[in-house]
Amino acid sequence: MNRLLRIELNKTLNYNVFKVLGIIYVASFLISIIVLPLIKLQTDLTADNDILDIPSFYSFPVIWDTYAWLAAKANLFLAILVIFLVGNEFSFRTFRQHIVDGMSRLDLIHGKLLVIIAIAFANTVLIFVFAWIFGLIYSNGYDFSDTISHMYMLGIYFIQAICYMVFAMFLAIWLQNKTLSMVVLLVYSLILEPIIRLVVKKYIWTKMGLFFPVKVITKLTPIPENGVVAFIKENAEINGFTESLPLYQNLILAIVYSVIFYLIARRIMMKRDL
Repeated sequence: MNRLLRIELNKTLNYNVFKVLGIIYVASFLISIIVLPLIKLQTDLTADNDILDIPSFYSFPVIWDTYAWLAAKANLFLAILVIFLVGNEFSFRTFRQHIVDGMSRLDLIHGKLLVIIAIAFANTVLIFVFAWIFGLIYSNGYDFSDTISHMYMLGIYFIQAICYMVFAMFLAIWLQNKTLSMVVLLVYSLILEPIIRLVVKKYIWTKMGLFFPVKVITKLTPIPENGVVAFIKENAEINGFTESLPLYQNLILAIVYSVIFYLIARRIMMKRDL
């Protein structure tokens, strides 16, 4: 495993696209967490009050939910990065060269899994560090139990990021074309699955739309709540707009989907000509 990880990290860290996308990702995350607390949403009726009270999302313990939710918005970005990494192996025939050099096909896919885990872990550490920093800045009158009570969201985000990137790896191995894989990822995630969910919800079974893979994965990190957001969500749920499965069910389903995507990708790697 250590040898596989060293080989994959050596390729990944020296890949210019990875460096550029990594810098863009970190910079956009830092800008978002610095700028958002400075935003105030006011109306004529509440001239002296911030309607959403955005800084409250940055205090303990809600900050763990907030940062997990913000980071999750970039999972599509991480998935595209994985497609680049896997797609290059086919474009430059490096998978074939690794086979010639004595690596097994399982080593090839497990190497990519290790990279996916490393990327998810690095992002989780990034969230952890800045959540502590900004939580201390924006929190008033907190105790230690407040600071750690929602920290489990880091683990949820870690699993979520892995699940979405495994889905991207499956597409890249199945299609063996970076451009096509990215198009399929974007079209399915942003257009096709939402349409299918609406159709099955209306004509087949109301709750069936809750079990689709992208829906399951994205719902692992719901929008963080304060008083106003909780009120909005409560009224939205009454009208059926924000219905979702309980978190533990989403978590189990997301892991199951990831295992399925991995097994299909593994079978493709074992059978198809590289």
